[in-house]
Amino acid sequence: MTRRVKPTQYPPTIRRALRLVGWNALFLLAGLALIGVVGETYFRLRVPFMESDHPYAWSPTVGYIFKPNAEVRHTNGLDFWTISRTNILGFPDREPISLERAAASCHVAMIGDSYVEALQVPIADKFHVRLEELAAEELRHLDITTSAFGISGTGQVNQLAYYDEFARHLRPALLVLAFVSNDFMNNAPILDGLHRGVDPDRLKYVSATRDADGTITLRPPYPGAAVRMAAMPPPPVPWYTRATDHLTGISLLANRLDAKGRAFSQDDTDPELVAQVALLSRRSPGYAALFDGWRPTTGRGINDPFLFAQDMPAIHEDALDFTAFALDQFRERADRDGVALVILSTHYMGTRGDLFLDRLTALAESRDIPVIDYHDYALRQGAKSWRDATWAHDGHWNVAGHQWAAEALLEYLKQNQAICTTRKRPASPPPPPSWRTDYESIASGEPAARSVFDVYTSENTVAYLKSPCSAADVQAEFFLHVVPEDLEDLPADRRQYGFDNTHFRYGKHAALAFSDRCIMKRSLPDYPIARIRTGQFTPEGDQIWMAEFPVGAVEGEQGR
Repeated sequence: MTRRVKPTQYPPTIRRALRLVGWNALFLLAGLALIGVVGETYFRLRVPFMESDHPYAWSPTVGYIFKPNAEVRHTNGLDFWTISRTNILGFPDREPISLERAAASCHVAMIGDSYVEALQVPIADKFHVRLEELAAEELRHLDITTSAFGISGTGQVNQLAYYDEFARHLRPALLVLAFVSNDFMNNAPILDGLHRGVDPDRLKYVSATRDADGTITLRPPYPGAAVRMAAMPPPPVPWYTRATDHLTGISLLANRLDAKGRAFSQDDTDPELVAQVALLSRRSPGYAALFDGWRPTTGRGINDPFLFAQDMPAIHEDALDFTAFALDQFRERADRDGVALVILSTHYMGTRGDLFLDRLTALAESRDIPVIDYHDYALRQGAKSWRDATWAHDGHWNVAGHQWAAEALLEYLKQNQAICTTRKRPASPPPPPSWRTDYESIASGEPAARSVFDVYTSENTVAYLKSPCSAADVQAEFFLHVVPEDLEDLPADRRQYGFDNTHFRYGKHAALAFSDRCIMKRSLPDYPIARIRTGQFTPEGDQIWMAEFPVGAVEGEQGR
């Protein structure tokens, strides 16, 4: 017979203690679960979305901007959740005023990077909008209007295209360049390429290059895919990082806690950057000479010498040359077009005595470009530090920061009203922008079909033109059905339908236009085409308009 062994009998005091610990652990877990449920519910009620969504388009003359008439969502997960719409030009701003209205007013055009883009606040709170409202009250006799052309991560070299393609044709009386501390870096292709992690000879924005004789010249956006400077294989992603990424993707509470941790993280070590410097040094002796004496260890360290070093490495002195080149280019354009030019120095530049601002001021004053010291103005308004002008976990301006920027510009206009009253007009109007020339060239032919849009074809392109045109006209999706002469030319999965089917939206396949004219282009297949059906439909699938025409009847006549 097997003898039954009784379980160990603990003394009553120990059993009570174990039960107490067990119940307390259960209560703790239940409490944490309740906190998690309450926190998740709170953030789902309070937070409209979890991630930013920036729908970009690419222009061969400008580079990356936003898709026109698109919704842009932006958040840092802690301070702001903004939803903005881009205008027909592809900038997060109001629809541009007509060329006639701009020319008749004292128009002020703002050009810059993320401080002009200003996705952290609603469009109504951006400093150029506030300036227009303040001027309507205090400088009504000047009839001031404003517009803004800003894309994050760009410098003055990149932004020259914003003036040439857009701002210039509004005939501004005043052009404001918003200058940020990282603009020195963004203006220099080598530092900019290192910062972006891409080949500096293949940048997707308008950039500049130094020729063999030392001359700096502009170059257009690189038309192909950006080439990553993959200097070393990426490190393996630990399991806990993958778990965190998955959790933050489904939980707003976890997303906020992760954003909080990242906001206070100081770990910006970047061994990849050091390897990229070594790669570029091996590429050419010129690069190696520029990097001599500079051994960066962090991504943030790219910009440090501009602020901390009296004697900078050669690569940073080279960046000052590119910034000087950009200011020369803006100075020449302003003189040619009769435009007053001023720089708005943002708070990160500091005030007089800080190397950032001192370096900018030296470049600007030698070119007769005034500099508005934003930091100094904010301090005069009672700000204790630049942090009063920015979000708690983001260095961009909050609503108060934009208000101070508007007031600083208003103060400058009050002191320089002659900008509006005695401005020099150019001897002749500026030439039409490239998109308008393209529009007029296509419109000179006979359309293949007329409907809400006039449709033109050439050998390998279909173009859609409309004038007058509003943002509402291009928000609906387009369809393009291409019927080949031989069904065997179709992809196998389309032969049962008898045509190629392409849907597209305005933006990616568009030439950019002001609000009075729209032009869209779409490439056609290279096989012989019999007929084309095209038009637009609503999000619900209802047809707005449709046109159908034989391609042979117009081949060789349109869009030449």
